[in-house]
Amino acid sequence: MSEAFVTFRETLEAALVVGILARYVAPSERFYLWGGVLAAVGASLGAAWALSQIVTGHLLWEISVSAAAAVLLLSMVVWMKHRSASLSHELREAAETRAGWMLFSLAFLAVAREGLETVLFLRALWQMQAGFSWAGGLVGVMLAMGLGLLIFVGSRRIPLRPFFHITSVLLLLLAAGMAAYAMHELIELLEGRYPWAEELAEAKAWTLFPPVAHPPASWAWAYTCVEGACFPPLHHKGWIGGLLHALVGWRASMSWAEVATWLLTFFVGFFLWRRPTRPRQAS
Repeated sequence: MSEAFVTFRETLEAALVVGILARYVAPSERFYLWGGVLAAVGASLGAAWALSQIVTGHLLWEISVSAAAAVLLLSMVVWMKHRSASLSHELREAAETRAGWMLFSLAFLAVAREGLETVLFLRALWQMQAGFSWAGGLVGVMLAMGLGLLIFVGSRRIPLRPFFHITSVLLLLLAAGMAAYAMHELIELLEGRYPWAEELAEAKAWTLFPPVAHPPASWAWAYTCVEGACFPPLHHKGWIGGLLHALVGWRASMSWAEVATWLLTFFVGFFLWRRPTRPRQAS
């Protein structure tokens, strides 16, 4: 679910940029445009392969990836909000310059940026979740490409502002979950070394829905049993809690440090996203 959401939003942003360039670029220059797109896709796939080859057994690696993904996700949401008003005009001016390698560079940078962000976000989600859905990620890409085609073929008949507002809030929730997960892993790394880290680990905001060895017979169908333990539906290893864990970082047991990190990340991001956009002064 979360894989599809991330790939959908990131692919749609790339498709909108490429669509704007394609609308205004001369037909004779489109070779450079599509060349940049294909080169960026290849670079993103190469980055995904390289990241998959890195040994990830150490907690410090998981902390770094999750924290970096949360920061990058927040910055992407805020940047898109404050640049969306002028982005179309800037891309149109660039497309009309008819400089082939400039078009190649613009297309490459736009698609590669979204592709590399997607790689990092999916890597962080892979760490947070027990499993990973490649099919979900592919579905998100295909839906975004289809919607991007409809937007330009349908001549702006699809209202994008409400869509981007809703998905931006959901991405802020996802970033907060990644940040809370990074805090969870950091406490786990330090609690055996420092007394204050042990105190943070023991200061629980809540501990809910504990696993059982044998679920009630009438509710056995709702439990998820793994390695001799059966988890209730709302546990983060259950089928409902697992979805919430992937989307917003929900855990059945969270320390106050994790909750504080979640709240701080979300509300700082929400404040920056909702901050009025200052009009750009003409130079």
